[in-house]
Amino acid sequence: MKKLSVICLLVVGIILISGCIDEEKTNSKTSTSSQSSMNETSKETSAVPDLSKSELMSGEFDINITSYYFVYMRDNEVISTKSKYPIPTFDLVPKNYVIYHLSIKNNDTNALNFSINKLQLHTGNQVFTPADPGIIHFMGWVSSEIENENRLNDTLLHPDQSLEGIVIFQVDNYTTLFDRSFSLRYNTTSIPSTSYEKSLEALTVAEQFDYSIAFDMPPYDMSSGGDNSYDPPKSEVSYVWTLWGKDYVLYTDPGNYWVWANWVNRLVFESYKKHDEMSLPKQKPEDIPKVKIAYAVKVIPEQDLTVFHTNQYHIVSGENQTTTKLHVVDDTGEELFNKSIDPWRVGLAILDNQAYRPFQENMPQMFIPQATIVHFSFYSFYESRLTQVDQDIILDEQHNIILARYDNFNTHAM
Repeated sequence: MKKLSVICLLVVGIILISGCIDEEKTNSKTSTSSQSSMNETSKETSAVPDLSKSELMSGEFDINITSYYFVYMRDNEVISTKSKYPIPTFDLVPKNYVIYHLSIKNNDTNALNFSINKLQLHTGNQVFTPADPGIIHFMGWVSSEIENENRLNDTLLHPDQSLEGIVIFQVDNYTTLFDRSFSLRYNTTSIPSTSYEKSLEALTVAEQFDYSIAFDMPPYDMSSGGDNSYDPPKSEVSYVWTLWGKDYVLYTDPGNYWVWANWVNRLVFESYKKHDEMSLPKQKPEDIPKVKIAYAVKVIPEQDLTVFHTNQYHIVSGENQTTTKLHVVDDTGEELFNKSIDPWRVGLAILDNQAYRPFQENMPQMFIPQATIVHFSFYSFYESRLTQVDQDIILDEQHNIILARYDNFNTHAM
C-alpha cells in the first residue's frame, strides 16, 4: 500500500513538473514572439522618420526660422598703404551671405548650453559654419535691418527660456547664394520649416514679377529726373540673359552707365551686375572708376497682416503739409514696419479686382492672412552715378502680389 502511494506521488509530481516546463516554454515563446514583433515595429519606425512632427528629444532646443536674408555685395576697392582712401582696381570682389533670424527655446527640464558653432548650413556636398564678417553695410533699408539685429552667441538657456537673434553664413559664390537649396541644422538635426519652403516660392514670384505692371513705369530712367524715359539697348551691344527658361535682353551698353533704376527685381539687378562686368575691363588703367553693387532681400514668412495708413499734419515754413505713412502690423499687434508714402519718389500699388491701382487717401484697411513679406534693397554705384531702390512686397497665401511699394534715390554722386 505504501509502495502504491509512493508511486502515485511520483506520477503526480512528474505530471506537474512536465506541465510547468510546458507552460514556461509557451511563455518563453510568447515573450520571444512579442519581443520580435516589437523589434520589427521599432525597425519600421526608425526607417521612416516623420520630420513633420516637432517633438523634441531630451536635451534639444525648439528652433524656428522667423525671417531670413540673402545678401550679395561686390566692389573693386582695395586698402593700400600708399593712400588713405581705398583704391579702385580691375578686380570685382564679391561677398555672399545667408542670414537666418532664429527663435530658440529650451523645452527641457534642465538648463542647456546653446552653442552657435553647432549651427551648420548644408547645400549639396558643402557645409558652411557661422561667420563673423563684422559690419555688413551698404546703402539700403535691408542693411539697416541687419545692423539692428541681435547676433546669436553661446548662451546658457534655463528651462522655458527663449533667445532670438541672427546667425550669419558666408557662402562661397554667387551661384550657391542664388541656388538657395539650403538645409539649416543644429548638430546633425535638420531645422524643418514648411513656412520657410513656401516663402521661398513667394520670393521667386516677387523676384520674377514685372513691376512696370504695378507701378506703370519702366524699370530704367535715363535722366535721373523722373521723366521715366527709356532707350532700348542697341542690338550690337545688348546682352541676352536666360533666367527661369526665358531669354531677356538686358540694358548693358558699356558705353553709357548713366542709367538709373526706377524699381528693382532680379532682372534689373542682373542688368547692372552684368554692365559692371562688361564695362570695367574697357577702362584705362589710369582712370579706373569706383564700382559697387549690392542686392539684398529680407523675407518674413506666414504672417496674418493688417495694413493701413495714417496722416500726420504739420506746418513747414508757414505751409500746411501732410505726411502719409503705411503701417503693417501682425496678429499680435507688433508693427513689422512703417514706411512713408512720399509722392515725389515713392510709389505704392495695390491689387484691386485683378488690377493694380495707385495709393489713394481713401484706401481702406486691409487684412491679409498667411502673407509673405519680401523687402528688396538694391544699390549700384559706377564712377559718379548712384542709383538706389528700397522695395516692399506683400504676397498672399496663393503668392499673388497684393501690395508693392518702391522708394528710389537716383543722383550724381562724387
